[in-house]
Amino acid sequence: MTVLYAIELFGVAVFAMAGALEAARNRLDLFGVLVLAFVSALGGGTLRDLLLNVSPLAWIGDVNLAYTAFGGGLLMFFLARYFAVPFKVLLYADAIGLAAFTVSGTQAALALELPGLIVVMMGMASGIFGGILRDIMANEVPLIFRRDIYATASFCGAVLVWLGHQVWPGSPWIWVAGFALVLAVRAAAIHWRLSLPGFLSTVAYRKDNHPRDL
Repeated sequence: MTVLYAIELFGVAVFAMAGALEAARNRLDLFGVLVLAFVSALGGGTLRDLLLNVSPLAWIGDVNLAYTAFGGGLLMFFLARYFAVPFKVLLYADAIGLAAFTVSGTQAALALELPGLIVVMMGMASGIFGGILRDIMANEVPLIFRRDIYATASFCGAVLVWLGHQVWPGSPWIWVAGFALVLAVRAAAIHWRLSLPGFLSTVAYRKDNHPRDL
């Protein structure tokens, strides 16, 4: 479990830094930075544990997770004061956190021997929910609600970890492969600006909500 724990700690730190960077972009004070860092880093895991009825919550049972979240946020707070951090850094940091928490969340559900659908959903919830909370609190449209390939990357990684567990249960290489897949898909989407097709309607809507054929 050392590999999985290292991945989770790494994800907490990077997600916290992404949350702090978003707070810095919105010129929040130190308290706001730490709140956004904590929520971004541990929001997904908290939702997963609540849905799975796991007690105590991961960051309460292992306070090192909370320390890591606050430490990552504090580090980014000072870095952002002296260095101009490009927005793409936030996107790539978020991608790393997404990969780490997708893997750890999927494994947590696998450990409870839950059905495959639930396993994949818990992996995705762990990966994407912290970012959703961060963006909402920063008054931004969450990445998952844009056309960016985001939740799709998490889905691919969760499915790979679940499938790998059916063949090589407990192998750390499954976690590494899942992490790499999520990161590769998300990084490719950022670099080449890939997106899923948008909804195209042949019907326009007036203010009175009555459809009008185009």
